[in-house]
Amino acid sequence: MKMIWLIAAREYAENVKTKGFWIGILLFPMILIAVFFFQSMLAESAPTRHYILIDQSGQYAPAVESAIRQEHQRRILQEFVAYVIEHRKEANPEQTVASADAQINQLIDDVDAGEVAAMDQWLDNGGLNFALTLATPYLREDAPPFVAPREQFIQAPLPEGVNASAAPEEIIEQIRPWLSGQRQLRVESSNGSDEESGDLFALILIPAQVNNSILRPSAVPLAMNQSGAGIQYWARNLTDVRLPNAIERSINTTIRNNEFAARGVDAGIVREVQRTRLPVSRLDPSAEQGQEAVGVADQFRQWAPVGFVYLIFVSLMQSVQYLLSNTIEEKSNRIIEVLLASVTPLELMMGKLLGIGLSGITTIIAWLLSFLAFILFYPGNQAEVLGQFLDVLLSSDLIPYFVFYYLAGYALYSGIFLAIGSLCNTLKEAQSLMMPMIMILMLPLATMTYIAQDPNGPVARIMSWIPLFTPFTMMNRAAADPPLLDVIGTTVVLLLSIALVLWLSGKIFRQGVLRTGQPPRLVEIARMLRHRH
Repeated sequence: MKMIWLIAAREYAENVKTKGFWIGILLFPMILIAVFFFQSMLAESAPTRHYILIDQSGQYAPAVESAIRQEHQRRILQEFVAYVIEHRKEANPEQTVASADAQINQLIDDVDAGEVAAMDQWLDNGGLNFALTLATPYLREDAPPFVAPREQFIQAPLPEGVNASAAPEEIIEQIRPWLSGQRQLRVESSNGSDEESGDLFALILIPAQVNNSILRPSAVPLAMNQSGAGIQYWARNLTDVRLPNAIERSINTTIRNNEFAARGVDAGIVREVQRTRLPVSRLDPSAEQGQEAVGVADQFRQWAPVGFVYLIFVSLMQSVQYLLSNTIEEKSNRIIEVLLASVTPLELMMGKLLGIGLSGITTIIAWLLSFLAFILFYPGNQAEVLGQFLDVLLSSDLIPYFVFYYLAGYALYSGIFLAIGSLCNTLKEAQSLMMPMIMILMLPLATMTYIAQDPNGPVARIMSWIPLFTPFTMMNRAAADPPLLDVIGTTVVLLLSIALVLWLSGKIFRQGVLRTGQPPRLVEIARMLRHRH
């Protein structure tokens, strides 16, 4: 046992000296910084997008302009709500909630629910100026002033030489050099004092006879793939759909309001009815009486196992890669022959498993500590959410599940990869043997979202009883209180499988670690497994 610990200490020390180990340590904090710091920076540095609007019908230009304004107001509303949540004073439960404070609460709830009522209320009450007046008494004294986001969609003038009254096909041909990026627009600069060059993001072309394309339930529908039907939205960027979606919503609202007026229906009443809603209370029957309401913490707990599955996968891949590369490197450099002169192959194998395993645990501990430090030192609203997430994890039984299934997964897969490393002389030789195992490892990762949604379904239960999938699948089901039969039964099968894999890997390692030449064929591997000495 002493030799195993000495080898484990050596392997651990060798691993922590490598660049790859420290890159893995720093990877998680760097991702946290990128997500929570660079996200706001990227939002502020988002480019201004210029568009051209040609309305030959003379009916829908106001609707398009209204859509652009509302899209900008929507961004202001969302950022203002986040600003209020971050800088709001703590509520005093002994004081009666004022009507202004209640209005702020309602606004926040409506935005969280994605309700159109929030946007309607925002615009009807005067937008940002009204909201600032309402919220200022309830903000902390040290709260910085709210900075509204700048406009991202700005209308550009029609380029010279483009005839707005020509046929749509001719207009497209005339403006195609700007649409393709071959030519640039002359637009007003950001400070408004001069002109500068800018790219054309989109062209919105509304033909004169656009009303002929209106779809009505009583009419025969037009072919939806018909080129040029309805309003034409031309843009090379196919991923940013905010502008076309906003335009479509606004114009369809205008068309429906026109239909209401033509049929004698009060559009205001219809709008009021559309804003009427009934909340749905989500309740958990397994919770204690009086605590059945499902909150953010409950949703965190339900989805937390997915993050643990991903963490197991990343750490496991890192650890087994270290194990594989170290074994192959020592074998090719004949260092392993020197080690075997002092220890047995079993002691060497178990020392390697233990040492690399400790380095993997060190990586996970470093990630968790960096996560905790980020929550403590970053005073943003996102950190408060992460703090709630951390409280849920510490108060649940997910941590013991994670510790057990991580160690079990490592013991199972490390034995397999160590056997592969003992059979190969170079990493290139090991790739052909590694690929089937990599594909097996990817399957639980590909199904983790589905299993989280149906944790006690047939697919989840079947995968739980397959030892190679058990650590990932059972970790994914941990928050759903799987049947006791599955928990105990799969644990017994998993432990027996680990013992079998380590025993078989030991037989292969003992014979393959001193082997040279080409990697063995399946027949030779089977012969190694049958070997008694």
